[in-house]
Amino acid sequence: MQKLFNYIIKGQGLGVKYILLASVIISFIFSAYIRINGAELVPYANDIINQMLPLKIENGVVVEPKNTIRVAQLKSGDVSVPLPIVLDTTIDTLNTDHAAQGFYLTRTAFYVINDNEVRMHSLDEDVDLVQDDYSNDIKSALTWTAVSLFFLGILFIFVTYFIAAIFYALCAQLLGLLFRKKYSFDLRMRLSVLCFLAVYILYFILSLCGLSSGRLVFFITTLVLQALVIYKLPVVQNEVIVENEKENIWPAEISEEKTTDKAEPQKEVTTKVVKKSVKKISKAKSTKTTSAKTEKKKSSAKKAVAKKKTDK
Repeated sequence: MQKLFNYIIKGQGLGVKYILLASVIISFIFSAYIRINGAELVPYANDIINQMLPLKIENGVVVEPKNTIRVAQLKSGDVSVPLPIVLDTTIDTLNTDHAAQGFYLTRTAFYVINDNEVRMHSLDEDVDLVQDDYSNDIKSALTWTAVSLFFLGILFIFVTYFIAAIFYALCAQLLGLLFRKKYSFDLRMRLSVLCFLAVYILYFILSLCGLSSGRLVFFITTLVLQALVIYKLPVVQNEVIVENEKENIWPAEISEEKTTDKAEPQKEVTTKVVKKSVKKISKAKSTKTTSAKTEKKKSSAKKAVAKKKTDK
């Protein structure tokens, strides 16, 4: 826990490296899941493709099969489920107003229909496909899809998590006001990234155990964790850091330096006192010697006067 506090207080940057690391790991797990589990669906995909074959396109027109309507089906034992994949060579143009979502192939065009838009693609290339085993081709396409999703997933997850970290950094500023603490944006970003990723990992583990919750619970949990960390964090004042000529210093180190700085002047004071006492002693000795000399001179003068009197 102390190491995390040290990183939040003393660390550099916005915690981007942790967001990037999380993006790589999550994207790799997702891509690996698609590749591994997709391999189990290869036989079903091969069967669906063969249901639409043979298919021959010449000069932008489907020449085989002619006047045929086919709807792909997912077959599992005796159960068949219709899929939104339709081949209809009885028409040239599809009436998209009444068409459901899915993929449609007419005599002259290929349509992709969803809730938001309708896309039509002309049949420009010549195609000649027969019923065959396309399992290897499907596996190759699945591998390239997983690799593409890996790199696209890194970019998408990184941007999404970075925006989320900025949002939680703003929330951390509001939480800091509640505790009467104010921190820089970089510190709040590092704090938000760690709290966000910690809650995300926790909820990912719970989802593997079959437990799930909504986004509101995730948001509240992250705010609670941020509040606990802010409550434990000390206040770092810029003035203290400037006086000590250090950046991003832990307050305990500042207090230690203060005590050492206070101890040094005391040593200087004691040395000054000793010097003063030595000077006083030397002065006292000098005064004693001078007084002794004067007394000797007086005694010698008195003896001389007494001698003169006796001579007379």
